[in-house]
Amino acid sequence: MIKLVASDLDGTLILNEYNKNDIDPQMFDIIRELHKRGIHFAAASGRQYANLRNVFAPVADEIDYICENGALVVYNGEIVFRDEINRKEGQDLMARIMAIPQAEVLLSGVDTCYIAPKTKEYYERVAVNLQNVTEVVDDILATEEPYLKISMFHPDGISDELHEYFDKLCNDGTYTNLTCALGGRQWLDFFHKDVHKGTALKILEEKLGVGSENTMVFGDNENDVGLMQEAAYSYCMASGNPKTKEKAKFICESVPEVLNEYLSRK
Repeated sequence: MIKLVASDLDGTLILNEYNKNDIDPQMFDIIRELHKRGIHFAAASGRQYANLRNVFAPVADEIDYICENGALVVYNGEIVFRDEINRKEGQDLMARIMAIPQAEVLLSGVDTCYIAPKTKEYYERVAVNLQNVTEVVDDILATEEPYLKISMFHPDGISDELHEYFDKLCNDGTYTNLTCALGGRQWLDFFHKDVHKGTALKILEEKLGVGSENTMVFGDNENDVGLMQEAAYSYCMASGNPKTKEKAKFICESVPEVLNEYLSRK
């Protein structure tokens, strides 16, 4: 019996590349029905907490949150886990990203994200399209708040060369505490090696007294691999990353479709 459902957003619940907050409205009814049946729902995303509450506004107080790729976990309205990236490594990483032409940095804190945009288009993408709580700074390296997550954005997409370059830095001893994973076609996310969506999901399972055998998850990209490995019922989107598909038990086209089919059988 399923007792916990956790789902990624971008590329999973949100399939419209141009409307980054467009969740199928039926998901809210599905979440309410899950809630009635004693099944918990958690948003599991690389996004910030404030952004997720906005996206899930109709049911915001009825769900739990895995934010910033697992660096922040909110259960029953309270922060139950928060991780921090080593400041020295984070600053070196951000300096490397900013040195790449067209590449942009997004630094995540608990309540806001920080950007020092090279272009107006990047500001609009983060603050307007994504609707992140955003603070624009002149020097992102001078930001004093602890670093939860660092992301690189590239308007032309994350090339294999860029991915391989930063992956090597995370594995050759340059960054001893960091790992990286694709968070979308244009995003590469950096977070603590031992912290990801899967470890955050386990924290929620423990809080709820739920085992992995009672957990269902949905995702599509590299930063969802931890979810696939933790849950017994793991679904990757048909359009998802090959690495994520390899770890998933099932492939699907639609999250609402899978959940409606499950609920209809109960």
